[in-house]
Amino acid sequence: MKRLLALPFCTVLFATTPVGAQTPLSAPLPAWFTEIDATKTGAVTRADFLKFRMKIFEQLDTNKDNKLTVEEFIKVVEPPFTPDAPNLPPVEERRQRARQEFGYRDTNRDSVVDRAETEALVHAEFNQYDADRDNRITEAELRQYVQRSLARQSAERQQQEASRRQGLMTVGEFIDMQLKAADQLDKNRDGKISKDEYAALAGPANGAQAQNLPPLDVRRQLAQRKFAEIDANKDGVLTRVELTAYAVSLFRRLDLNKDRFLDEEEFRKSQEAEAQKVRDLIRSQQPPASPQQQRPPVQPSPAPPPQQQPGGLAPGLPQGLPQQTR
Repeated sequence: MKRLLALPFCTVLFATTPVGAQTPLSAPLPAWFTEIDATKTGAVTRADFLKFRMKIFEQLDTNKDNKLTVEEFIKVVEPPFTPDAPNLPPVEERRQRARQEFGYRDTNRDSVVDRAETEALVHAEFNQYDADRDNRITEAELRQYVQRSLARQSAERQQQEASRRQGLMTVGEFIDMQLKAADQLDKNRDGKISKDEYAALAGPANGAQAQNLPPLDVRRQLAQRKFAEIDANKDGVLTRVELTAYAVSLFRRLDLNKDRFLDEEEFRKSQEAEAQKVRDLIRSQQPPASPQQQRPPVQPSPAPPPQQQPGGLAPGLPQGLPQQTR
């Protein structure tokens, strides 16, 4: 909450204007500087800064004993000090944060925040801006400070975004992954994938590597269907243009929350959908049940536990075949 809604004797947190190509001379000045420097001298003295920052303390100190109790202090988050606005937290939440702030400011732990404690914080804030230590804050000094603050905030946002992206995949990364997988099928290195080359996705007919896979004819049909889906011009070969276009289309379908990233949950759901296609294809190839098999049992039996989904072709371009559990 910007340290108690920009409480005047709190450390100022500046607006989060993007830094971009700003120079220190173009960095924005906070409103308090122009308010203190009413005569437009281009500088604010320590005494003027202290006087300005302590105004709110004096307004909160209703009994004028140069001390603020927690009851007096939390008034800063209530009207008229902080008018209600749609973008503010509820007043009780603001009061709770004010109580926490009071604890930070009560440095000697005597359950009051006195003038000396508050003035010490104001002087510490002033020192952040007064780079040359001449007890004056000039426009240039303040703009440089603001510029550094904006740069730091930008770096923090980038770090937060990088942390958020852990385990996520962009469309560019998805295309690259799909093309690399497709390149493994291009045995003659002509930049295209023929039907025969793509058919390798079906995997081996027998042997140890085929034991946990769906039947070979099912795998071949899935590969043929996927090839036809990617082959936009129906010329019997897959070009990198077609592969890229299909990867983009597939990414959009998999991006269920439309945040332009793919996460583990979205990948899991796509794999479940592919596994369902395998089950449906296997079911369609089974012979119809005999009349005896169609008769209902005399007594209904409980439904068997759900079986783990069999593997199938991975969504999109070739990525191999996931294994089927026994």
